[in-house]
Amino acid sequence: MPVTNTMYIMKRILIPALAVVVAVSSCKKDATGSLEGSWLFPIAKGSMSLNSMKELKNLGYHVQVPAFSIGQPVGVPVSSPGLSQRHVGPFAVQITPWLHRIDIDSLEFSGTLTNFFPVPIGAGTKLAMRTSRDTSSNANIAGAALIATNVAPGAKFTFDISITDKSLGDSVYFFLEDFTSPAYNNVVFTNNATTMDITLKVITSYYVEAYTNKTFSCIDTSDFDPGGIDQASEATGGVTSDTAIKGYINVFLDNSMPANATFQLYFLDKSKTYITDSLFSKPIAIAGAITNAAGDPLNTISLQDKIPVTRRKIDLIKQSSFVVSSFHYNTNGYIGTYVSANKKPKLNIQFTGDINLRIKL
Repeated sequence: MPVTNTMYIMKRILIPALAVVVAVSSCKKDATGSLEGSWLFPIAKGSMSLNSMKELKNLGYHVQVPAFSIGQPVGVPVSSPGLSQRHVGPFAVQITPWLHRIDIDSLEFSGTLTNFFPVPIGAGTKLAMRTSRDTSSNANIAGAALIATNVAPGAKFTFDISITDKSLGDSVYFFLEDFTSPAYNNVVFTNNATTMDITLKVITSYYVEAYTNKTFSCIDTSDFDPGGIDQASEATGGVTSDTAIKGYINVFLDNSMPANATFQLYFLDKSKTYITDSLFSKPIAIAGAITNAAGDPLNTISLQDKIPVTRRKIDLIKQSSFVVSSFHYNTNGYIGTYVSANKKPKLNIQFTGDINLRIKL
């Protein structure tokens, strides 16, 4: 069964606080969890919560600043004694389509400004990120980078800023503030806009609001070590399809997060293009819980299941080199515009069983 492009595209559509994902690289487990390293059945357990979000770790934006935004025409020679504008923008970007609000402890705001104008961008210009369009005061500036020297045509300005204790809505707004450019004569602006390539990385957050009736996914790939050959396969040279030999995985889930969740593990061959098998015959699903306006959990949904693992399945899994963790979440059925979560809601996962697989998640 080939891995579709959709599988990899979906890895960037994840609910943050609501998105609990297994795999360290796959959706960044909560730092307090115990899933680090390998999973060695008969027991594996972990706890995921608000900071188990990956999509907010690498939010990328490509913003274009066209010539008309600095008051210049395109395709005709122009001259100027110098440009000076208090605000160029706003250039609005939606953080994610599911996010209504996020309160962050720490965020990194980095990127590159590439000047495609035929004139320099002057020293003293600032690249600013605001939490709203309002420019009447500086109270809503989340972070800003000062351009210390002129950025010549074709040159780049890079920046890296740390931001703490800010509340962001569903969008942020980028500006070039105190924009200046030295005098110029007979230059022609083209349709090549100056660009800002920006990355937001939420390091930690303490509260989120996610829109209801949204679906979120996280799919990611990690190395897989199937462990040593067990007695059953050793007796047949490491390859056996005796389905009478089998093991069991007992699944225990406790969900106090306001999102319904399904979970599956897929195993890939060395090329990462072929699925050898999945851990469960069908994804494990658990309903979401209820939280109050502050994001505190009001209940916990629990689930227990016993999953048979046949000898044939174990053989197929042990031929694999990578594991894909697949988590899907939705806020369907919740009342209101959004659901809330702070650091308290968690998805606790525990597996017990009698098979020996080391899954490096």
